[in-house]
Amino acid sequence: GFRIFYFMSMTITEKILAHAANKDHVKAGEIVTVDVDWLMSNDATTHVSIDIFENKVKNKRIANPKNTIFIIDHNVPSASVKTTHVQNKMRKFAREHGIPLHDGEGVCHQLLLEEYVLPGQVVVAADSHTCSMGAVGAFGTGVGSTDFVAAMVTGQTWLMVPKTLKFNLTN
Repeated sequence: GFRIFYFMSMTITEKILAHAANKDHVKAGEIVTVDVDWLMSNDATTHVSIDIFENKVKNKRIANPKNTIFIIDHNVPSASVKTTHVQNKMRKFAREHGIPLHDGEGVCHQLLLEEYVLPGQVVVAADSHTCSMGAVGAFGTGVGSTDFVAAMVTGQTWLMVPKTLKFNLTN
């Protein structure tokens, strides 16, 4: 649900990350380990994450399968046999591990915003546009496949609290 923050003198991002790190206060430049509310991967990179999971992870468990979302949206409909194999790998893995799968239902980030993400949550995705979660007051960041798998297995990720930029717009 919606989180209420009582932290003073922090930006909204710092407040979200402090809460997710179970800390009273964080500041820009600090490295924190945070609980992840949502993980998302799409058909552009999920096959790499699946390969890492299957070939490198010793304890093959997913911390929160219902909070890990796979979305097929980048290549719909599939234009090649290779792409079809990648998408089928996603479908099979999602089915075996109880991961929700959206197959051709829309753009991955829009689906997250419309169906899952709430203000104050932390979203990690294998896509550089994940910062768009800020549109609803959530913290979102893109990660590589290795970091995605680590978060998928542990339910957490580490990151550096970002600096804040202030823009004064005048006409």
